[in-house]
Amino acid sequence: MTPTNRTVALLLLPAAFALFAVVDRYILAGSPTSGIYFMICSASAAMLLLFFLLDGLFIPSRKSFSVRRRCDPVFSISFNHLVEIEVFVQALRGSRLARFRDDTFAAFEAEPAYLTWRLRKGLHRFEYRLRIHRRGQYRLEFVYLTVYSPLRLARKVLRIECPSTIRVYPDLKTINEYVLLARRSRQGLLGIRRLQKAGGDTEFESLRDYGPDDEFRHIDWKASARTGRLIVRNFQMNRNQNLLFMIDCGRMLTAETEGRSLLDHSLGSALLLARVALEQGDNVGLVAFAGNVLRYIKPGRSVAYHKRLVQALYDIYPLHEESNFDLAFQFLHQFCRKRSLVILLTNVIDEMNAAMMTSYMRSLGRRHLPFSILLRMPEVDRVLGRPPESRLDLFRQAAAADFLTFRSQAVEALKGNGALAMEVSPTDLNLSLINQYLWIKARKLL
Repeated sequence: MTPTNRTVALLLLPAAFALFAVVDRYILAGSPTSGIYFMICSASAAMLLLFFLLDGLFIPSRKSFSVRRRCDPVFSISFNHLVEIEVFVQALRGSRLARFRDDTFAAFEAEPAYLTWRLRKGLHRFEYRLRIHRRGQYRLEFVYLTVYSPLRLARKVLRIECPSTIRVYPDLKTINEYVLLARRSRQGLLGIRRLQKAGGDTEFESLRDYGPDDEFRHIDWKASARTGRLIVRNFQMNRNQNLLFMIDCGRMLTAETEGRSLLDHSLGSALLLARVALEQGDNVGLVAFAGNVLRYIKPGRSVAYHKRLVQALYDIYPLHEESNFDLAFQFLHQFCRKRSLVILLTNVIDEMNAAMMTSYMRSLGRRHLPFSILLRMPEVDRVLGRPPESRLDLFRQAAAADFLTFRSQAVEALKGNGALAMEVSPTDLNLSLINQYLWIKARKLL
C-alpha cells in the first residue's frame, strides 16, 4: 500500500507550516506562538497519516479478484490485435477507482497503455489493442491492477496471475488479404499483374465468373449463354516446379526500416510468395542461413504445407555475424538436386560480398534458375532527395550516390552472369516478388 498524490499534497501543507514555524521560532526569533503552530501542524500531519492507514484498510485484497485474458494465440508482426480482459470482483462495497496494465515487453505497444474505470462488484469487460514488433513466442504471466481507497488517499498494486502464450509470426494479414482476393479473382487490387503466357493460353483448367481484369478473348460465350452471365476460361501455368528460398539471416539483414528489420520484410514477402506458388501447384522450400544453416524445409506441395513454412520462420532472428554463403550453397547442392527457382534474399554493401555472391549465383545457374533480391534502403534515397544545406550534406549525398552506383553495378553483374536480379525497397518487395515470379512462370524460364 502506497500513498497517492493527493495524500502527498495534503502532507506537504502542514509540513510547510511546521517548517515555517521552526524557522520563525528558533532562527528568526519571531513570535513565541510559533511552537504552538508547530504542534498543530504536527498533529494535523499525524491525523492525516491515520486517515491514510484507515482508508487503506478498505482496499480489497488480491483474493477478491479473478482476471481472464482473451486474445488470439497467433499474432501478426506489427499488426493491431484486439485483447479482451475480464475482471470479476467477488466482494466489494460501493465502487473504487481502478487502473489496469497488462504484462508487457520492450517489443509491445499497447493502445491505450493504461485503462482506468470505476470498480464495482461483479464482472467487468474491457479491451485494448496490442501491437508486437518482434517475432517469437511470449509468455504473459500477470496483469497489474491498481486499486484506490474510497478517499483516494492510498492505493495498492495487485499482481494477479493470468497466464497466456502468444506466438508472433511474420506478416500473415497480407497473406490472408491475398487469399481473400484470390478467391474472387481480384488480385489486381493488390497490384498483381495478369501476364499472357508464352506460346498462348492452351492449358485449360476451369471456368469462373468474369472479372474486370480479365481479357475479352478468354470469355466462353457458350457457357455465358447457358448461365446468363459472363464466364471466362481459367488457364493454368506449369505445375510441380520447385521454388526454393535462400534467406540470409546475417548482419546485412539487421538494419531496420519503418520499425522492422530487413529480415522481417524478407520473411513476410517470402511467405506471401510461397502461398502464391503453392496455389499455383508448385513445390516450395526454404534454407535460412547465417554463419551456419539455421533452418531447412525441403520443398513440399499443398496449401497446408504453408503452415509448416510459417512455423519454421516465426522464431528466426537476424544475427550479428557474417553470412557463410559457401556453406549455404554447398548445402543447397547437396539436398536440392531438382532444377528449381532459387530466390536469394540478401543485401550487400561492399565489393567483396558482391563479387562472392555473383560467383555463387553463376555456379548455381548450371543446374537451377538463380534469382537474387537485393534490399534497397529507403534512407539512402532520402539523403539524395533532400537539398543540401551544408558542406557535410554534400559529402553525404556524394557517398549515397556512390553507394547506389555500386549497387546498380552489382545488379548488372549478376544479370551478366546469367542470374535474374532485382534491387527493390522493402515496402515494394511483396508485389515485386509476386509479379516477377508470375513473369518467370509465364515465360516458362524454369
